[in-house]
Amino acid sequence: MADPGLDEVIEDAGCQRLAAYYLYSALLAGIIGSDDFAPGRWPQELAEPMRRMRLTRFAPRTGRGLDVQLTPVERATWRSPDRQRQFARLLVDLINNRAFGPLCGDADRVQLAGGDGPGLELIKAGHRVGTCEVKDHWQLVAQYLAGLPLGGSLATTGGAAGSQRTAQVAHELEETGISHAVSAAVTLAVSIHPLGAAAGLGTRLVRSRIQAGQNEAEELGQLSQELSTLRDEADRELRDVAAGRGM
Repeated sequence: MADPGLDEVIEDAGCQRLAAYYLYSALLAGIIGSDDFAPGRWPQELAEPMRRMRLTRFAPRTGRGLDVQLTPVERATWRSPDRQRQFARLLVDLINNRAFGPLCGDADRVQLAGGDGPGLELIKAGHRVGTCEVKDHWQLVAQYLAGLPLGGSLATTGGAAGSQRTAQVAHELEETGISHAVSAAVTLAVSIHPLGAAAGLGTRLVRSRIQAGQNEAEELGQLSQELSTLRDEADRELRDVAAGRGM
């Protein structure tokens, strides 16, 4: 049997990652439980998109298999009894940092209903203008997490740098089609809908991660140069101060 070509390997690697994050996001959102890795145990809400995108055969069948694709923090998160609440808070951060683009209804932001409930409230100028369910966004979260650059982390808080990285990953997903496609039959807080079936999906996901990683590396390089310049300026000022005292 001939060895698979590089293109096939890349495609399969991307599909394996996306399938793993579909299971991960479904776990966090409460779509499936910790013992529901086998496709025969999937509810239609998970089984249908996995089948449509031809990801079923790539999905891990055990928790250990899922862990291979996840970061240490993510491994701990899906095993946490508090995972649905963590998912809700993650979703709010992603939406408010515009990871999925503009909010619907010209809303300014979203918040959890009742402060920590299962629903989302769309807020505009301090008033609620709409509501939707947290768990209905699980596919968008899965596609976002799967598209993060290798070694990347979610920077949903922490100032301009975090917001810039979040927007950058969202832009890469948009450019490669990972965050676009068929409209879901649910009300979402954002106008972008989960991806439908598409040829070369795994390859596009891999390219998205590589590009996002390269952009992140360039940002770090620029930051290093700026810090070096600031250090040189500080050294000159200290020398000037020392010279003044010696006069």
